[in-house]
Amino acid sequence: MQHTAMTLAEFEADLDRLGADLARWPADAALRAKQLLDTSAPARDLLDEAHAMEALLGDALPAATLTTSALRSRILDRVAHDAVQTQPFAWWLRGSRLLRQAAIAAALLPLLLGYAIGAGYQRGDVNEELASDVSLLAFADYESYADAN
Repeated sequence: MQHTAMTLAEFEADLDRLGADLARWPADAALRAKQLLDTSAPARDLLDEAHAMEALLGDALPAATLTTSALRSRILDRVAHDAVQTQPFAWWLRGSRLLRQAAIAAALLPLLLGYAIGAGYQRGDVNEELASDVSLLAFADYESYADAN
């Protein structure tokens, strides 16, 4: 059975897909790759680059940390760290308990004031004519535009 010669583009695609260890390749593809490596310096350069890349990846991510849960934990830890570092309003989260309570009270103060004003409002306190005049003033500038008519 005659094998067709492997092209450099096929070899590069197989390197990306199957890795730099030719022993893990399918037998036919490995045989064709070895034949190409015997005759092609660019193919040998590609194989050397693939070996170097796999070594770098092996050093950067040891096999023990490649589990899904470990990887997810690393990503979430990094996101949480970056979120705290990039959000200046979150400085109070890292402070003392008293500082956190003061920040929460300051955040709730407008809500409490709005509730107090709304609860204390009585309909009879506002002059209806004055309210009508104020509402007309709010639309006075708009009436001068051509699209308002």
